[in-house]
Amino acid sequence: MDRGESRKIRWRLTLGLELLTSVLAVPLAVLFVIVSGGYDFQKSLALIVTSTISLCTSYVIPAIRFFYLGRILSSLEPTNWEKLNTNGKSQIKARLLNFPLVNTIFYVVQWTYGIPAAWKMMHFVFTPNLLESMPFVIMPFIIYPILGVSHFFLTESILSEVLESDKLIGMPVDEKSVRKISLFTRIIATIASIASLPIIVIGDLLIEETSGWIKLGDVRITLALTMFFLLITVVVASLLLAASIRRNSRNMSETFSEMSQGELNLLLPMISTDELGRSSKMINDFVKRLRIVVKTVIKESEKLSQSSKVLEEKTKHLATKMQEQAASTEQMSSGVEEIAASIQSTSDRAESQSETVEQARNSLSELEDRIRNVHTSLLETKNDAERMRLETSNGESALSSTRNAMSEIETNTAKMEASVNVIHEITDRIGLLSLNAAIEAARAGEAGKGFAVVAQEISKLGEQTQENAKRIRATLAEAVKATNSGREVLGNTEVAFRRIGDTAQNTSERILNVSSLSEAQLVASARVKNAFSELIRSAEEIRNHTKEQSQTSLEFSKTIGSISEATEFLNEVANDIDTLAEKLATQASSLKKEVEFFRT
Repeated sequence: MDRGESRKIRWRLTLGLELLTSVLAVPLAVLFVIVSGGYDFQKSLALIVTSTISLCTSYVIPAIRFFYLGRILSSLEPTNWEKLNTNGKSQIKARLLNFPLVNTIFYVVQWTYGIPAAWKMMHFVFTPNLLESMPFVIMPFIIYPILGVSHFFLTESILSEVLESDKLIGMPVDEKSVRKISLFTRIIATIASIASLPIIVIGDLLIEETSGWIKLGDVRITLALTMFFLLITVVVASLLLAASIRRNSRNMSETFSEMSQGELNLLLPMISTDELGRSSKMINDFVKRLRIVVKTVIKESEKLSQSSKVLEEKTKHLATKMQEQAASTEQMSSGVEEIAASIQSTSDRAESQSETVEQARNSLSELEDRIRNVHTSLLETKNDAERMRLETSNGESALSSTRNAMSEIETNTAKMEASVNVIHEITDRIGLLSLNAAIEAARAGEAGKGFAVVAQEISKLGEQTQENAKRIRATLAEAVKATNSGREVLGNTEVAFRRIGDTAQNTSERILNVSSLSEAQLVASARVKNAFSELIRSAEEIRNHTKEQSQTSLEFSKTIGSISEATEFLNEVANDIDTLAEKLATQASSLKKEVEFFRT
């Protein structure tokens, strides 16, 4: 506000107030004195002249008010305004809000001077008697209430333009520094001032009429004019009261209309000191808090949407690892089946070897006749031993592949545990987010009930995700335990295969010895019998070893089955988490869309 605008407002206020005084209050006062005092034409003319002189000399008081208000408004000039701190600016706003009440002092002083001055000046023309002086005593009870109400509402109406300026509309003010004039007080004061006018005027005239002091029939025209100005004064006071209430109501209505459209970047000006004016400060505080809440919810919904996308990517990665682990388990199962087939073949050959040795023992009596058949059988046995050694080596290679696959399972399981930890951290953040949203919704009161429902749903979703994460962690622990058991079984199987290999090697060497000795079978039949005994014992050991290997492969197959079931379960859990992550992302997007209705 520059000096020109300040001067314009002060002149409008001064002219408006003096117009109320000069056009309404002074004529009404003069007519009342004339009627009540029973003045004739000459005395009435003298009263009008003295009243005019008194009114002109009383303009010193409005001049003081003019400069006093100018001093307040000068603080709003750009150069002076920038020098003030927040407290100083708040005090300027409080002084403007209190000015309508302060103005009461000016008009009371003005009329307290004006009435006695007019009565005193009349002595220069004639000396009024008691009846002619009595209206001057009654006049303050008529003029002060209605003029005070009119001055108050007109001052508040004109200064509201200043209070609605950009500088003051958002400026906080200390409520203790503002004199509260409630709506009840305003309405009662207006009604009382309006009601007191006809009561005092008519009551005074009736008392004087019944007492015989005056004859109302002689002053009918003057009395009619008095009632006319009385009616105008009542209408003006009522209109000013209605304008004050209507201005506050219009501002609130416009504010609520913009809020219903989602607009939160608004401020409601405080232009009066009644409940409507003070409620504007409460509405501004509420809108400010709501704006903070909406910004926070939008920001957190964006974070939630991003987190849900990360969770969805993690679960997809986890599902991929589960599929890879399932494929590794299938490969391991195929390897175990091959090992079982190899062990069964070894067992069958061991049984066949035992039968062959038994037949050889029964055929010792025919050794000489069938030496060539025995030699041939030994060669075949040698080939079988070589094949058994090769298959044992293949079994060891298969076990090595199985051990590598189990190491890969352990690696994948560790990665899954890391993914589960990420899921667990995300659920913790979801829990904190839902708690913050619930707290902010509780602070928002009735307006935050929708946010409280959303926060509760997010909390439930976080708890479900956390429970699934715990189940995944437990399942991964079982998978690690099963993998360790499988590793131990593989170790035992490798030891067994080494023994089979050693036994096969020994068998092959013995068969070579038997083959070299078969040519001398005829002369070393006793040694052949001993060799057959050793061979039978070796066959029994082989048979026992194959039975142990068969049992071990059966247990290993069960272990792999458990791992496969655990892998399938983890895969289902990963799919469930993926579904929940998609739902969470949808809910976060829905929440963000709903909250973005408000423009902050």
